[in-house]
Amino acid sequence: MPLQLFLNELSVPTGQVARAISVSHLRQLVATVREARKIDRALILNCHVPLANFPLCEGETIASVRNDGDCVEESLYLKTVNNRAPLVFDAPEPGGNDPDLCEYSLRSTAPLRAMEAALGLGFAHFFDGLSVSLASNDYWCVRSVELDLAKLDMDSEIVTAQVEARNADSVAGITYHEAALRAILAPTVASGAELWARRDELLANLKFIPRTRAQIEGILAGDPMLDQAWIKLSGIDQAISAWKVAKGPYPMFPFSVRPESKSRQKLVKFNDAEGYERTFSDHCDLAPTEGRIHFIVESEPEPHVLVGHVGRKLGIG
Repeated sequence: MPLQLFLNELSVPTGQVARAISVSHLRQLVATVREARKIDRALILNCHVPLANFPLCEGETIASVRNDGDCVEESLYLKTVNNRAPLVFDAPEPGGNDPDLCEYSLRSTAPLRAMEAALGLGFAHFFDGLSVSLASNDYWCVRSVELDLAKLDMDSEIVTAQVEARNADSVAGITYHEAALRAILAPTVASGAELWARRDELLANLKFIPRTRAQIEGILAGDPMLDQAWIKLSGIDQAISAWKVAKGPYPMFPFSVRPESKSRQKLVKFNDAEGYERTFSDHCDLAPTEGRIHFIVESEPEPHVLVGHVGRKLGIG
């Protein structure tokens, strides 16, 4: 799953503030998202309302600030980020956790808005992601926010717990959480054989034609190709996951993806699992080695990528 960011609606000032302060909040918010996107290009920015309607104070929204000529570039940047706004989640898998059965609120000891329902902060905890707050109060500049959680257990009884949600209001906040977020996104894979065995778990949006099994299983522990293969395959997987949410015309990959030249397309024709010859033109590099991953983006029956080659650049001996 891509990195999940959740805008903290409780950090919005409850009254009116000077326009300069709203502009400052929006610029810092965008700078924070930019920094988080360095960790995961395919991250998803979640919000309880459409992003343009997110308030910066009473009577001001991202759209109103942009429409008055302030923060135009920042507003345009937010349009390039995969987003789920307003928040709508798919039904959980059978037996899986359901966010609709959890209620989060600020602790009674919170210095402001005590015991109020906390949507963005709560989802940040539930999905092991990150809350992004406006720097409207020192309280919203802390690195984690304490919450009360009430949820239904297996016997439909309400149980309570005290939890914490990661929080960032600035670039420094992202830096503080970077190691933890990267650890979440990058599970340890010891060999190509393990990567192949766990492909359904780790790369749910990727399908592989038969010839790729030997290529992936042949990557030994300690081979620099292993890290590169994981980085690129997981990046493709995350891009497809985000594409399912954003529903744009084409996935936004976190690295350069380009089609094969016409003169070389004969080299990237492989049979799929049904025996049909396909042209795997789109590809990315496995730098610094002379390696490539060739694949096809498909939208039916659901968005996914069909991987046709993982290994040495074709046609170079």
